[in-house]
Amino acid sequence: MKKNSSLRGSLTIVSLPIGNLKDITLRAIETLEQSDIIYCEDTRTTIKLTNHYNIKATLKSYHEHSTAKAREKIINELGDGKNISLVSDAGTPLISDPGYKLIRDIKKSGFNVSSAPGVSSPVMALTLSGIPSDKFLFVGFLPTKKSSRSDYLIEISNINASIIIFESAKRINDTLMALKEILGNRKVAICRELTKKFEEIINGNISDVLKEISSRDSLKGEIVIVVSGPDASNEKDIDIELMLMDALSTMSASEASKEVSKFTNLSRKEVYNVALKLKGKNYDDS
Repeated sequence: MKKNSSLRGSLTIVSLPIGNLKDITLRAIETLEQSDIIYCEDTRTTIKLTNHYNIKATLKSYHEHSTAKAREKIINELGDGKNISLVSDAGTPLISDPGYKLIRDIKKSGFNVSSAPGVSSPVMALTLSGIPSDKFLFVGFLPTKKSSRSDYLIEISNINASIIIFESAKRINDTLMALKEILGNRKVAICRELTKKFEEIINGNISDVLKEISSRDSLKGEIVIVVSGPDASNEKDIDIELMLMDALSTMSASEASKEVSKFTNLSRKEVYNVALKLKGKNYDDS
């Protein structure tokens, strides 16, 4: 195909399929065909798609470990009139990856950035989950360190929106248990192998989903977790005692109650009662 000169000297963010190669858009194919260079996370992954669609562009790597020098090189290539596409291994670039640094620097340098949009697994999971989709928070992968993960979940526990999380199959049980401890026994959807042959959505409250998963030998594939937002009916299920025990290690009962109440729909007085109980004291409401 003849190169389209109107696209030269610009970069296009191109969404790729997340599993099923048929999900690529006609515009994405056309854009990749017209590219001089395709920057990708892993050339070994992207070449499978370019070979399938007989796309001849040069593949080069740009990933989370790429430096400012690598971004400068790409900007120089744009200055030489190269037509460049940016892709991730699957789905839409910049979603849970560091590509925004490249886009930021390219824009500062005055070059045009456009997009050939397509599939994105967080949005697809949300639409299939049966969980409210009017407001949502995408957090990517949670911190792997237990204390950091707990702190982060406490921080977002009162956000009035559905939460979308990426997770690996080997950590799914630990993550679900942490979600239950901090957020309560909320509704959840485990969305795995999206668009692929064994696509599956597991729905229920967190306890039920944990039972379902534990009854299997293993859970395989790419996983997106969708968690419902806070609800007054399950707020009591939040592990107030766990949160207070952490707080009481460095604070008085009054201070701990004040802090913990910020992350629940319980009053400061209700939380204070629990704090005093944990300290082995009696508290009279009268």
